[in-house]
This record gives sequence, structure tokens and C-alpha cells, in this order.
Amino acid sequence: MKLGQALALIQQRQGTSRKRKIFLVCGFQPLHLSTFLQGHFAQRFHDETVEIQMGLYGDFERTLLKAAESEAESAVVVIEWSDLDPRLGCRASGGWGPSAEQDIILNCRNRFAAFLPRLEDLASKMSVALALSTLPIPLFGHTSGWQMSLPEAELERQIGEFAVAAARLQNVRVVHSARLAKLSPEEDRLDATMEVRAGFPYTLGHASALALQFIHLLYPASPMKGLISDLDETLWSGIVGEVGASHVTWSLSEHSQVHGLYQQQLKQLSEMGILLAIATKNDAAVVEDALGRQDLYISRDAFFPVIANWKPKSAGVAEILRTWNIGAESVVYVDDAPMELEEVHTAFPSMTCLQFPTNSPTKALHLLEQLRDLFGRSTLSQDDTLRQSSIRANARFREVASQTSPDEFIRGLQAKLTFQTQKDASNTRLLELINKTNQFNLNGVRISEGEWLRFLSDASTFGVGVRYEDKFGPMGVISVIAGRQTGRQLDVQTWVLSCRAFSRNIELHILDYLFRSRAVEKITLAFKPTERNHPLQEFLISLNLPADSDGECCIMREEFLRFGYDLPHKIITAEEKNVEDTGHDRVVKLR
Repeated sequence: MKLGQALALIQQRQGTSRKRKIFLVCGFQPLHLSTFLQGHFAQRFHDETVEIQMGLYGDFERTLLKAAESEAESAVVVIEWSDLDPRLGCRASGGWGPSAEQDIILNCRNRFAAFLPRLEDLASKMSVALALSTLPIPLFGHTSGWQMSLPEAELERQIGEFAVAAARLQNVRVVHSARLAKLSPEEDRLDATMEVRAGFPYTLGHASALALQFIHLLYPASPMKGLISDLDETLWSGIVGEVGASHVTWSLSEHSQVHGLYQQQLKQLSEMGILLAIATKNDAAVVEDALGRQDLYISRDAFFPVIANWKPKSAGVAEILRTWNIGAESVVYVDDAPMELEEVHTAFPSMTCLQFPTNSPTKALHLLEQLRDLFGRSTLSQDDTLRQSSIRANARFREVASQTSPDEFIRGLQAKLTFQTQKDASNTRLLELINKTNQFNLNGVRISEGEWLRFLSDASTFGVGVRYEDKFGPMGVISVIAGRQTGRQLDVQTWVLSCRAFSRNIELHILDYLFRSRAVEKITLAFKPTERNHPLQEFLISLNLPADSDGECCIMREEFLRFGYDLPHKIITAEEKNVEDTGHDRVVKLR
């Protein structure tokens, strides 16, 4: 992005309704870095604007403290070598010769030790994007420039150790140096003239690249949920229907290593909880023989469902989407054939369709990097590993449900709902569910990490996570409901329910739990219709609760309890769950 483009985008976004606040923590003059942060934010979010707050020039540590005391929802933290010791920059006059080397090393170590607790405190209040030493050390070390000196190696070790410590902190995301190097080569980063004259050390290109990466870290796109793959010349080399299951390959010795790399990437996605499925034009029996080979890098069980027939690929993709019950915009389709990709994309324009490059290891590696970006997430939880098994359980659920009456079936589920009421900022699953759920979503409002942390710290707010399990297996956290209580009234601002948990009366159990556990007489829902929250709208209609002109639905305790809904599931609080897990039976139903 050019500086003029950034300024034009900022101007266009003036007057937008929603304003974000980012605190920029750095020891140098922020100048163009601040401008590019606003510009890249404006390019990403067309209906929002951002205010960049800053501290004092040359006082990095105090600026860290000021950021933690601010009302910003997120922070950008840039630590350059001159913040650790001024002698490592271009504006100092203290010298850097052999007599000063050990003092510089000790000073850097002490500064790192001082910064870490400040960073941890900041991250407890907002999300943080952190960049470490993006600039070279221009003049340090007694060797020639061809050789790294021992003092330089010591500083590199310190920065690496600090990066490890920072990456362990909740809500801190560290800029990936390899990605930054692609966007901004190291030799093009330092503008010594600007640093000496104005205190701003970056070239415009580096400032833009760094700002872009910061926006991606602070406001990551929702990760994709599922991947549908072709088989022939994609998962393996060869046409299985022609050469047979035993002759398709994916190994280095058979010159088909790119397929082996792809299998390994799919295995990683499977372990992350990503849904995987197969859509192939083949005989089902032949496909099962090939997928059953023990030398595959990924287990046959990782794929569900496997659609193998001679119908158009789009028909198989449609069946998979129905089984998963997720939208096409959350799914990636991979195939080696351009015609098949076009056919699927025509049927599902919102789906991401990627071609597998059979004969190019370089392009194949680029594809795997694309998949990492599309499916990557900052943290992994135990609930992620339950997603695949719960999809399989849902298939059995629908099959059994079709054979009996809905009420009788729900009563026979032997289901448990565990309500977690502790406002735990480390439970990232709740915010993830809020921001990726579309169908049963009260209003479609997305919440940033900083907004969520600020919400949790408010004593007047409540947030409840709901875990579910039944005879078909556990699903983990499937619902989040959050808002504010004022006396005998509960104002619900956020309510989502995973599509995996539909058709089980869970919504009614949640409302019943809120009325009884919080002793309120009235619950208001901040409802707003969206293009995709029709299941939520249908639920409100079933309660005879269409939204009024202010976008608010009101549910009165007396009317709700008088209706006598069938609520057969066992209700457990988080505290009681802990007791149950130790072998003591203290489960108390709230009804």
C-alpha cells in the first residue's frame, strides 16, 4: 500500500458508525506506521474506522504502562533493538565497541526481563500484536559483516527466548518473521535518513508491510471449518479405477511426494479438529480399498463422509454440506481438474476452490501455505478435537430421530447440559463460537478479543458457556449466552448455538436455566435479523416472540414457565460437574 492510498482510505472512512481503538506502543516516532495501520484497517473493514492512540516518544516502558491503563481494545507493540539499548540504533552516541559489548548484552537482558511482566499485564486487558527486532543491528560486533560475532549471537538468543515467553502469554500474537520477510525484505526495511532526522526508522514499504501483518493478527479472519478433497491426482498420484488400489502412490521414491505432503497437511488439519471429506468420481468399493491402505499418512477415519459415485462433483459436495450442516463459505474444495473446480464453484460461488498442482512441488508447497492461512487458529482446545466425532454422531442422531416422534426421541437422548458461569478470559472457545456461528445467532455482531476481555471484567455482565453430551457422545461447548443483569431484568446481547446441537430443545433449557438460576422476571433479547440467522428467527416465532420495532424481544418469566415446555435433559453446573468427575453424585436439577 502506498502512503497516498492509506490517506485516501482513511478519509473515505471518516464518519463511520463503529470506531475501534488501537494503542500503538513503540519507542520511536510512530509517524507513517500509525497512518498505515489506519489505512490497512480501512481497507479490511469498510463500515468501521480506527483510532490510533500513542504514548511518549523515547519512553517505551512507560508507554506500555499507559496502554494498559487506556480504553483501547487492542494494542500493537513494536520492540526494536534501540528500545533495548539506544546504542543499537542510529541516534545514540554511546559507542558499541568491544569494551561496551558485555554491557549492551546485560542491558538488553534486563530490559527484556522488565518488559515481559508489563506485556503480560497489557495482554490481560486486550489483544496484543507483537513485533520483535524487525530491523538489523547496523553497527555491533567485532567481526566482519560476513560472520556473526558471539555478542550478536547472544542478542539473537535473547530475542528468541523472549519470543517464546511472549508467545506463551494469553492474547499475545507474535509477528511471524518469515512472513514479514516475504512482504518486506530485510535490506529494504531501515531508513537511516528518516531515523536520524525524524526518529522514524522504517521505509514506507516496511511500515506498510508491518501494519498489514498487525491488522491480520489483531483481527484474524474466521478460520475455515471444513475441507473437501478429490482423490485421483490429488490425495494420491494415479487413477485408482484404472491402476487399482495398490498402485496409486504418494512417496518420494515414486516421484509423487507432493501427494504425500498434502496427506500430511490434511492429517494436521484433522488433528486441529477441521472437518475432512471426500468427493470423487469413482466406484465406492475401489475407493474404500485404497483409503484402507495402512501406508496412507492419514487415517481413513479422518474423512467423513466419503462420497464416491459418478454424479457431478457438486452433487457430492452438496451432500457433504448437508451432513456437516455448514455453509459453503466456510469450506475449501481441492481438486486437480480445472473443469471440476469450475463446476463446483458454479454451484457454490462462496466456496473457496483450489487447484492441486500435481507436477510442481513449488506450487504444491504454496497450496499448503494457503491452507495453513485459511484454517489456522491462534489456540487449540479440547473442543476442537470433538468436532469430527460429533458430526458422525449427528448423522446417527438424524437417522434414529427419523424413526420416532420428536418428543419421544429427545426424552431418550439421556442428555446432559453443563452450564459454566465463571467469566474465564482464558476460555477462548466461547469467543470463537460467538464469532463463527451464523445460523443460530441473535444478531450477527462479531466481538473483538479486546471487547470480550473488557466485557468479562465488568461486574454487571454475565457470560454462560453450555456444554452438551448425550448417548451419541460429547459435543463440548455448543452455546454461549452473554449480557447484562440489572435487578430483576436480564438483557441478552449475545446468544449463539452451534448448528451441531439443533433439534434437541437446548434453547428452551437455556432460557429456563437463566430464569431460575438468576431469579429474573424478564429477559430481553437484542435480536437483529441477518441473512443467515433463520434458525434463530424460527425459534423466536415458535415462542410467539417476533422482534419489535426496536429490535428487542421480551420474554416474561411467568409466561415462559406457565407454558410447560418439555425439558428432559439433566442440568449440571460447572461446580457440580467437577464433583461428578470425582465420583460423587451431587447433580441437582434446576427444574
